[in-house]
Amino acid sequence: MTFYEISAKMLRVNFNRYRLYFFCNLFAVSLFECFASIFTNSSFMDGTKVNSLISSNIYFPSMLAALFLVLFLPVSCQAFFAARKQEYGILFSLGMSPKEAFRNMMLENMAIAGVALAAALAAGTVLSGFFFAVINYGIGIEGVQWQFCPASYKITVLLYLVVMAAAFLWNAVGTLREKIGTLLKAQYRCGKKSLTERILDRCRAGYVEKHLAEWSFVRRHNNAWRIRYGFGTIIIACAVTLASVCVTMYPVFLRDAENESPYDMAYSEIFGMNRASLQKVRDILAEHGVSVECVIQMPYLRDAAFNYLPVTKVNQYFGCEYQVEEGQFLNLFQFDLHDGYEHDTQPVSTVTIGGNQELHSVGSEVKILFNWNAAFADRTLIVSDLDFKKMEEDAQYVPGTANLFAFVEWRKSNEGVCAVQEYLQSRNQVDEAQEHYYKLSSKVDRYLEARKSGLFLNFLMAFVIGLMLMSEYLLIHFRIQAEQEENSRAVNSLQMIGMTEEEIVKCLRYKNRVRFLPPVIVGTMLAIFPSFYYNEVYGSGYLGSLVGILFGIIITIVEIIFVKRYSQKEFAGIRRLL
Repeated sequence: MTFYEISAKMLRVNFNRYRLYFFCNLFAVSLFECFASIFTNSSFMDGTKVNSLISSNIYFPSMLAALFLVLFLPVSCQAFFAARKQEYGILFSLGMSPKEAFRNMMLENMAIAGVALAAALAAGTVLSGFFFAVINYGIGIEGVQWQFCPASYKITVLLYLVVMAAAFLWNAVGTLREKIGTLLKAQYRCGKKSLTERILDRCRAGYVEKHLAEWSFVRRHNNAWRIRYGFGTIIIACAVTLASVCVTMYPVFLRDAENESPYDMAYSEIFGMNRASLQKVRDILAEHGVSVECVIQMPYLRDAAFNYLPVTKVNQYFGCEYQVEEGQFLNLFQFDLHDGYEHDTQPVSTVTIGGNQELHSVGSEVKILFNWNAAFADRTLIVSDLDFKKMEEDAQYVPGTANLFAFVEWRKSNEGVCAVQEYLQSRNQVDEAQEHYYKLSSKVDRYLEARKSGLFLNFLMAFVIGLMLMSEYLLIHFRIQAEQEENSRAVNSLQMIGMTEEEIVKCLRYKNRVRFLPPVIVGTMLAIFPSFYYNEVYGSGYLGSLVGILFGIIITIVEIIFVKRYSQKEFAGIRRLL
């Protein structure tokens, strides 16, 4: 019998190990491919079709999926090699050379990687189709459709091959460097008392000695389990933090949408566009059941960089008390500094008007006076009435009128706002490329976009959180499966000394609690501060921490219930091996 035939026989006998390794590869790669197919989709990332507030949400979960692939696959590869060390110890004892072993390992991994990659790309394609169905029909984001994006497949294949090549070389070389005796005894190593055992003994004298049967399953491979505990704790901490942020972010999105749009509808008459009588606009709104409470028509000037507002009109319309003399201006930043985004609030010190007259800054104000609109410049300056009149006579400044509407009930104004938009577009007669520039802005539209963005973010984050919880489970489960043969021998020994099946299942349950629960408990505790910190930016620090703790408690309860069934299934699998 050749080494190839022996390896093939090992493959058939220990197929379960290969199957687990294959599914870990499939799981990680298909998820990344799903996200890659979204952020490479031109229709979804087109700002004219999908609001950037929505499409930008894909970047963070995509980075998490990439990080998950980069970290999870090497750990899975290490567990696969660890489970096969004894097999290679046998092959080495039969005379297999390191060169033959390396070639055999490489062929096995190439076969698994090739099949897993092909299956993952197909699964990721199907999963991305499901994502786009949710985006279109569940969340209501229009104008996007699934596309075949070769770039997504190239990115996925490249990342997977690089990670797998590095993981394979690291583990293969490490396995080949170990001695035959070490490999043969790999599954029988029992570590010394761990830190946990010593703490338990000190807190409760003789605790470990009183639970020798239970700890006989726990005291093996301490180093390997420390790595998994570390990774599992980090994964749970990230999942709990994301869950707390998601729950608190959705109402923040809606709150910001209202705060950033103090008026219910706004459009600008500028460059000869959006010319319409106020009475006609009122009539259109009334036809759709929208009652207008008040209208403000504010004159302004703009150039390539700034909007210029007369101080008297600003004080009159918006209830301000700004003092700006001739030759001066006030920097106005219409931002909410507590919305979680970075804003440029660096004031301008001087501007030149009329070719040679300089205006000097008298300070800055951060306050949202009216809605953002595409026809406005990025920055706004409030000038004196005299300087505003001088600028009106200068051809380099474009005059405009900002029309600001307040409704009696803005939440029911969507149909009316859309009707006004259609009317203005019909009068403007501009091509699609210019329509966005003259489009009106409204509170209801901003609110609906914020709601879609929040729902989309929560959908993505729920998916990522589920991914993290599944990866933490696989991280532990994969190692337990690798130790199944070793545990079966321990079970056989316990049965020989008279332990019943119920007592053995109880020992397995104890062991599995030690494996599954510590990362959840410690991860939840570590997530309390990050949950507070990230939510404090939006004024929800304590609420975020409370949500994180509650989420961690729910996971812990679920795992306690789950461990009971898991232990019974594990014993059933061990019994089949006996």
